[in-house]
Amino acid sequence: MQINFHSPDDVFTDELREYGEEKLTRPLMRHKIPTENARLDVDASNVRERVALRVRMTFPGTTITVSTLSGDAFSAVDMAEDKLARKLRDTEERRREQDRRRMELAPLDDEATDIFTADEEEVLRQMGALDAVLEL
Repeated sequence: MQINFHSPDDVFTDELREYGEEKLTRPLMRHKIPTENARLDVDASNVRERVALRVRMTFPGTTITVSTLSGDAFSAVDMAEDKLARKLRDTEERRREQDRRRMELAPLDDEATDIFTADEEEVLRQMGALDAVLEL
């Protein structure tokens, strides 16, 4: 995973970088997203007496951006982790819902529309009841 920290105000200390790497990669691991093609860009700046943090997570097919504002840089990272996890969960749920809709709209093949086995169909045909049962 490629992680880039940017700050015009030198907000990122070595300790904060390590903390940010550890915390901000957790949502990816939790959602089992492969990290080899993922990229994380973290921008921080001082806004008055607070730290503004913007995190952009990019992996194949998806880009997620979150922003936080906090009095402490470490708590800004914590809040960004929570927001990333929530957005990843929402994205995952949307994809599952789209897959469900596609499955519902997919045309059924002939095997899926068969309601009887070949033996059952033959027995009903011999009894002359196949058409009556199919009309039900």
